[in-house]
This record gives sequence, structure tokens and C-alpha cells, in this order.
Amino acid sequence: MKKILVILLAALLLCACQPTPETDAVRQKNQDAMIEMARGEDVVQNASGGEEDKELPTLDYRILYGIPEHLTEEFPGLSDKVKIVVDADINVPDQPLPIVRAVPTDFSQELVYDLWHRLVGDRKMLIDDERETKESIKAQLEYWVNVLNSPEVHDYEPGEVEQMVKDLQTRFNDAPDGEPPKEADGTLVIGELRDSHGNVIAHRTELQAYEVGGVSFNLQNSFDLKETVYESDGAYCMMNNAALTYATSDQTPHAQDSSGTLASFHLNPGDPIPEQAKAYIHSTPAEIRARADALLEQMGISDEYAVSAIELEPDADPYEHGKLIGYAYRVDCVRTVYGVPVGNEMALGMNLYWPEDMMAPAWLYENFYIWMDDSDEMRFFWSSPIETQDTVQPNCHLLPFSEIQSVMESRLPMLLNRKASQEYVKSCTALIHRIDLCLWRIREKNTVETGLLVPVYCLYMDIRYEQEYNRNEEDILIINAVDGTVIDPYNGY
Repeated sequence: MKKILVILLAALLLCACQPTPETDAVRQKNQDAMIEMARGEDVVQNASGGEEDKELPTLDYRILYGIPEHLTEEFPGLSDKVKIVVDADINVPDQPLPIVRAVPTDFSQELVYDLWHRLVGDRKMLIDDERETKESIKAQLEYWVNVLNSPEVHDYEPGEVEQMVKDLQTRFNDAPDGEPPKEADGTLVIGELRDSHGNVIAHRTELQAYEVGGVSFNLQNSFDLKETVYESDGAYCMMNNAALTYATSDQTPHAQDSSGTLASFHLNPGDPIPEQAKAYIHSTPAEIRARADALLEQMGISDEYAVSAIELEPDADPYEHGKLIGYAYRVDCVRTVYGVPVGNEMALGMNLYWPEDMMAPAWLYENFYIWMDDSDEMRFFWSSPIETQDTVQPNCHLLPFSEIQSVMESRLPMLLNRKASQEYVKSCTALIHRIDLCLWRIREKNTVETGLLVPVYCLYMDIRYEQEYNRNEEDILIINAVDGTVIDPYNGY
């Protein structure tokens, strides 16, 4: 249970809530006018196909809106410390871009059974039951008894340790004895969230299952607590936090260089392995793409999800700062709606939009990514799924790309300037390496319960800082393709 609480609080630290002012980020933009602009002239009349077609016809957005296949450009920031370089393919769908209503959801038992059947099959899996037992409480009780009886001075408030020991003793007396692990069959069970005093404050359906030395299948749906939970360092809103992880081995590939000193590579399926990585990995991007496509097919979701990006990530030695020990692929997957991809915040950093700017309760974006390397092992993580509802506008009228480019050139320097203005930053270079015309979820007008998937341009960039120590970060500039406004992903509009 302690592990669940730690994971939850770590997630909540990234989405802390602040009071919503009378005029918040949602209301500062005219959503009604945006939807009206999306209706515009009927873009379908410019496409092939007839009214008798059951599916929307194919559109050539490049011709309709003057969208180039590749954009190469360089322009300055607001100070000589900032430079912006664009060298990016522009990915454009061949299906009409709609506006669709969406809501956060959990993983249903029906979906879990289906995934269990497809992924786990007849493997013998055991339930990792994290509910409290006498055995799980014993170590905590012994620790606090030692603190209580220790002659050393501690920083706890008077009576705090005594109360902790008393609470743990009560929980120990009430807890059941441990039982042998039960075999899992994909059925969700009720999990508990306890506060520091052991009180159950929320429940959720979950499944923690493992094969000894092999497959792990871990799923957690949203907690049923909708009120604010107060902790010592502030208040956090508990919104949708459903997540599913699946790994084919307890030794799963993982590569993450948090220091930012090692370079990652943005690759297309046809690209070769970069020279720097050839000594560490032999699987090509094309082979990794094929494996990822096969996994989506195996899961039965290839009609609803697709590979969006392939990143080759460095693995740094945690004990020797910056020492390269290997590479692994991170394959980003996205939901598709009517064949159009929905963008997510996999590359969203803390540069363009800072957490203290948030004005509305958080609604996490859906994420789905896969880790793979040369071995047959892999791990995927799927979180915060959404459910699409009605279509607000089936085919949207968009702004010419020249206007989108003007927005990029005027707004991006402003957003980067604040970060670069810090005294310890010597220079800041934004390298835009990919631009997607896709859908992005924003908050629907006057509510935080539903959202709209709207057409946007996602500009994916690497931000490189020269300061006391060099570091690299990823971020996104998101421009509404209908009205040209810049979307703040933390506020949802």
C-alpha cells in the first residue's frame, strides 16, 4: 500500500491544483467562435468522393492550405540568448479533421479480460495483493517503536511518534494474517488508499499480477475519491489516473537519461542506426516499428492506436553521471479518431509552460509508449485513457499554413524568453524537428468534466541550454489550426 501512495503522490505533484479564478485560461479564448470558424466553407466539396460515401472522403490538406512537406527556417528570439531552428517534416493526415467531444475514462473489466487473454494467455500469474496484513505492518511498527525508544533526538512533534505507534498497533491487531498468493485470471479487485494514520480514504479497481521471473501485468483505475486530499505541502486534486503497465520479463528494457547530457535520436522507420549507438544496439528503427505494430495487432487495438514516433534513448549509469551504458527504443503510440492521430504530451517539458501558471484542475493526457531493445523483452505503459462521444464538427475549415507559421514566429520567442531570461542560462536553442497536423484535447467551455479534440499543429522541439551544466529538454508548441491560438496544455486551452 505504501508503494501505491508514493506513486500516487508523485503523479499528483505533477498536476497540483490551484484555485480557478473567475476568468481562467478556458474562458480567455472564445470557443464558440472557434467552432464557428471550423464550420467555415465546406472543405469536403474540395475533396474527392461523393455524398453517397459512408466514410468521409480523402482530403489533400497540403493543397488546400499550402502546407509544405518539410520546413527549414531559422529565426532569433527576443534576446541574443535565444535562437530557434526549424528543420522538420510536416506530417499531415489524409482524412478530414473533426472536432470530437471526449471524456476521461477507466479501463473496463471487458477490455482487461480481452487484453489478459491476448497478452497473458495460459501463463500462470499470481496476484500481488498489496492490502495490509500483519506481515506488511510489522516492519513499520518495529521501525516506529525503535524511534520512540531511541535516545537520539528527532524532529517529530511532541506526541507524534507515540500516536504513530498507537495507530500501527491498532492496524496490526485488526489486519488479517498473510495468505499464499492467489492465481490471477484478469479479474479486477478492489484496492485501497490509506492516509498516514491508516484510514482508508479511497478505493479503486486494480490488478497487480506477475509470473515468477517473467510477465507482469499491473493495472490501476481511478480512485473513487473526488474531493481534495490535503498533504503537508499542499492540496492535490485526484482526477483520472488510470494506468496499465505490461512487461514480458522482470528485467525489462529501460533507458532514461534524466541529466539531459546524452543525446537521444528522433528516427523514422527507414533511418539507419546512428553511429554513436551502433556499439550498443543492433535493432533498426524499421525492425522496432514492425515489432510495435505487431504488439498493437496482438492487443486488438491496431484500428484505434498507431505508432507516432520512434526515439532512441541513451541509458546512463546512475552511479557515474553521464556515463553511457546502452540504448533502448521508446516507441510512442497515439489514439486515432476517424483515422486522425490524437497528440499527447510525451514530449512536454517544463519550459514553455510552468506549473505555477496552472489555473484549472489537471486532466492528464492519454499516453501510450513501448520500451524495446535487442532482446525479445519489452515493456509498455498506457495511462489516462479517454472515451470519445459525439462529433461536434465532422470536417473542419483550417487557417492557411502561412498564418500558422506567423503565429509560430511571433509566439515561440515570447515563450522561450522567460526561461532564457534566468541569469544562470547563457543561451537557449530550440530545435524543431517534427510538426504534426493532428488532434489535441482541450477543455470544453465552462467545464472540466469534458473536452474537445480539435485540429492543431504540434511542433516538437529539443531545447538545449548552455548554463552551469549543459542540459537538453523536450517540449511542444501547440497551435490551434482553426483559430491560430496557442494552446497551454497545463490549463487545457
